[in-house]
Amino acid sequence: MQFFLIRSLWVRLSLLRLLVVLGLLPGLHAVASDVPSLNSAVSAVGSNRPLLAQADTGSSKKATANGPKVNVDQNGVILKGYDAVAYFKQKRAVKGDPKYSSFYGGATYYFASTDDKAEFDKTPAKYAPQYGGYCANSMTKRKLADVDPNVFLVYKGKLYVCSSPKAGKAFYSDPDANIKKADTNWQFYQPPSNPGLRRELGS
Repeated sequence: MQFFLIRSLWVRLSLLRLLVVLGLLPGLHAVASDVPSLNSAVSAVGSNRPLLAQADTGSSKKATANGPKVNVDQNGVILKGYDAVAYFKQKRAVKGDPKYSSFYGGATYYFASTDDKAEFDKTPAKYAPQYGGYCANSMTKRKLADVDPNVFLVYKGKLYVCSSPKAGKAFYSDPDANIKKADTNWQFYQPPSNPGLRRELGS
């Protein structure tokens, strides 16, 4: 059956080409230009391959455009405007000032002073909160949750913020084990390093 179908298509294409070349059908030049695509169809039929019409859904563009998730407000500010450096230097939550700001990792940071801003700008990764500024305790359950910037922990040189005193207490109860869980779960929310490949995280 496939043989006769291919042969029929080939005969029709041959006649069409002949008529166009002889100038008997001048109005079919445009049709003749489509012959290569018709030949492809013949080839596909002969090999039992499905004929697919691929539309650009924008998925690949979306995948490459996506960056790491960060917990920011409507103005793109992280930590609800609190000074990331102050957590380390003053051991407390200090509200930042928009006039001292820096941009890093998809978020805008506010600082309480020019000194803190300068310190951050030298090594921003050192002061940026873990898990994009999302609740560290919720991340142990692979969940994204907003934070209370007054509930925090600076542990082994890294900043962790939580959503509530209760969440903070749970996270601080066993920081090493909880950080290990959260670190693993956070990878689930990162853009893939190899587009098209999913990480093996049970998702």
